[in-house]
Amino acid sequence: MAEYKVKWFASEMQGAPSLGDTADGALAALLKAVLVTGFGTLTINALSFDAAKGWAVATFSGGHAYQQDSVVQVDGVSPAAYNGEHRVMQVSSTQVWFELDAGDPGAPGNGAAMTMKVAPLGWTITHESGDGKVFIVRPTNVSESGNVSLRIDNSAFSGWAGATYRAYLAKVAMVEDVVDINTYTTIFEHRWPATKRYSSGRWDLIGDSQLFYFLPYYGAYNRQALYLFGYMRSVRPGDRYHALLVHYPTTNADESGRRWDVASSSYFAYYNHGGLFDTSSHRAIARPYHQLFGATSWFLKGLFGRFGSGLSVPNGPDNGFYVSTDPIMVVESGNHLRGYLPGIICPYGTVAGWDRKNFKNLPALPGKLIRFINMQPHEDPFNNGQVLMGFDLTGPWR
Repeated sequence: MAEYKVKWFASEMQGAPSLGDTADGALAALLKAVLVTGFGTLTINALSFDAAKGWAVATFSGGHAYQQDSVVQVDGVSPAAYNGEHRVMQVSSTQVWFELDAGDPGAPGNGAAMTMKVAPLGWTITHESGDGKVFIVRPTNVSESGNVSLRIDNSAFSGWAGATYRAYLAKVAMVEDVVDINTYTTIFEHRWPATKRYSSGRWDLIGDSQLFYFLPYYGAYNRQALYLFGYMRSVRPGDRYHALLVHYPTTNADESGRRWDVASSSYFAYYNHGGLFDTSSHRAIARPYHQLFGATSWFLKGLFGRFGSGLSVPNGPDNGFYVSTDPIMVVESGNHLRGYLPGIICPYGTVAGWDRKNFKNLPALPGKLIRFINMQPHEDPFNNGQVLMGFDLTGPWR
């Protein structure tokens, strides 16, 4: 059976969870659904193999919102070849075509409870509060990753919402030596945006078995910023602390210079520096390369200063659009190459019309499926426009 270690998720998908507005708990529910449980379960009304297309086709009489190129999970079907995870190849308002790696199962699908859902990324929650607003999550196969887990606290803790300057933040912490939800060793703690307040509420998440990128819309400028947690591709043999975190600029939800309700030339610095090269702001690694205690900083090294910049689009001499197919270096404090950031494609220009669109078999990336996103690269949206980032949806990333 085909294995899809890389998956992408978006707010438009069937049954996608909302990031919420002013209530606590929505971010935790969203991340749990995407990373662990899956979401958007519907009953399949009919299932067969479409010989003309070479794919299975599921019919939903009441319609659906499954997305082409996403990975779905089918259960409860006989023959069993229909079950499992599959890439969606085409959709209509009532049908979903998906690939079967073994081809025609030889008979239509049947079963008392045939279902489809958006397949989860496959991570594991090791500990969770009773209300689900606090949990500790990690890659399922720790032998492939390391010793670090992510603890999310999306409860209404003191200071989670700004009383005057109107930000909404969740605690995110890299932790180890976990005994239970409240007993662990904190490596590094900071914040992520906890709601979609003042924005359209759209979001994207792309990841594999060891790292995920989360790009939520929030704030009155209504832009996506880059947040991430997980393990880079380390160059150090036996590395167990190569976990990365990109976070919000401050732990204070009531900071006057970061008013989510403002879309003007003042009080607007409520995004982060996730799209910039050569800066260590808003970034942490669990431990330095020598593995001794203490988180340290890191930065990305690229040809130009940020994603989506450097060359004209189109490039005049050949009418081309250029992207880098080389891995992006993760440089630890002290100018040590620690590894590479997996799954990222760096365009050398920005095309606004490609935002949140998928492209297959680009000339420089044959056989790859790429999703482009126009993201906010800098904490200051007034003086820094959006740029294009690319994500490899095919993999493998490592």
